[in-house]
Amino acid sequence: MENLIQTLKRKDGFSETETVIADYLLKHFRQLPTMSTRQLAKETFSSSAAIVRFCQKFGFSGYTEFRVQFLAEMVQALEESRAFDLTMDTRDTVQSLMEKVTGIEIEAIKDTRKLLDPALFVRAFSLINKASLIDFYAMNDNLNVANMAAASFIMANKCSTVQAATLTQYLQATAAGKDHLGFFISRTGENRILAEIARLLKGRGCSLLLITGEPDSTLGNLADVVFPVATVKPMQELGPRVFLLTAQYVINIIFAVLMTRVDYQASTKKDQWLSEHFHF
Repeated sequence: MENLIQTLKRKDGFSETETVIADYLLKHFRQLPTMSTRQLAKETFSSSAAIVRFCQKFGFSGYTEFRVQFLAEMVQALEESRAFDLTMDTRDTVQSLMEKVTGIEIEAIKDTRKLLDPALFVRAFSLINKASLIDFYAMNDNLNVANMAAASFIMANKCSTVQAATLTQYLQATAAGKDHLGFFISRTGENRILAEIARLLKGRGCSLLLITGEPDSTLGNLADVVFPVATVKPMQELGPRVFLLTAQYVINIIFAVLMTRVDYQASTKKDQWLSEHFHF
């Protein structure tokens, strides 16, 4: 069947009454879910019979069947329109950019949530609990996420380390024992140095976790648990920065679960001590 919304917009061969009905549907579709045939007829200055004939014109048995299809297509059209509108350009105002950045981040989190299976976290927690030390491996901007992750894990009583220099990360891997857990953060999963480090750790008997936008990648095939996050969008929609957001989202979930395993009183005392001795 031809796209119903496009057909209503073109109005080819429509009578005057049908044109009024089509215009009303397109403009007031949000009221349609609770609107009866009689109510729609009243709003379009037509009759219930005219509404039924209008719906049958497009091959539907009646108003109810037409309404379901029409609303489904409207929802899809709105989602596609919203995604397009998130692209930023020089014509944007500060207000519109605020709305677009908010929309991009919300959609990225939602998309990532759809990709994540709770079973992944269960498997990851098992590896985290067995490890005596969690070593983070990341490059460039991803190091910021790794640093925040390590600090969070330490608050949850899981010893963690991050080395900023590439050479130091490699040396760290050469000294890792089987009780170490390698936690990789890589947008593409194809960083050559990180892949070499991952192979080195696997050879030393270490387990690996990975956050990536490309699960079917070199690192993805090496890791024991892979957390897939939302696909990277073009630069006009914040580009690789979307990955930083969704990677942090995965870290936040892991941290939240780890904190539920921490003794509350001990954690409170730790927070109090930090507040008294350190001022950020």
